[in-house]
Amino acid sequence: MSIVYFVEDEIDLSNLVIRYLVKEGYEVKHFATGEDAVRHITDKVDLWILDIMLQDDINGYDIIKAIRQVDTNVPVMFTSAR
Repeated sequence: MSIVYFVEDEIDLSNLVIRYLVKEGYEVKHFATGEDAVRHITDKVDLWILDIMLQDDINGYDIIKAIRQVDTNVPVMFTSAR
C-alpha cells in the first residue's frame, strides 16, 4: 500500500481528500500544520501533497525545501485555493 502524507489546514477539504485517497487504496497521514509535517520529513513516504498557503509560519514552499534536503526523488504535489 502506498503512503501519502497530506498537509492541509482546511479541515473540510482535508476530510474530503482523505476519504477519496483511502477509497482508492492509499494509506494517508494528515498534517494540519507545516510544523507538524516537517517533523516527519525523514519518514518513508510515496507521495507528499502540500497546501501552498498554510495558516502557520511554515508554508508548502518551506516544507518542500526541507523535503528536498532529505529526499530529492519523492514525488510532491501542491494544492492551493488560489
